[in-house]
Amino acid sequence: MYFNEGLDSLGNESQEVKNVYDGFKNAPQYPEGFKGRQNGTKIVKMNDKQLLEQLRKVESGEWKKVFKDGFDKFGNRISIHYFQSKSGKVFNVKVKTGWSNP
Repeated sequence: MYFNEGLDSLGNESQEVKNVYDGFKNAPQYPEGFKGRQNGTKIVKMNDKQLLEQLRKVESGEWKKVFKDGFDKFGNRISIHYFQSKSGKVFNVKVKTGWSNP
């Protein structure tokens, strides 16, 4: 889930982004011993306008979706997915089995 849902001070529904970190290595999901592969990072424009609006409340400006392929500490192919701001803040870090980039 992307948001903490609740009520604002006026009793209206509100949503705020949670779990934003100062870098993907600071996220608890970051796999121990991760080693990125050469040319294994793909950065794309965000398509989710609602999420982008919420992320800009955390930090204004540009946010991108990042797919970073590499190996875990056992040598297995994995891919880390996350949203990243220009300053390096990250949100919604996920680790997937296999590579996402050709």
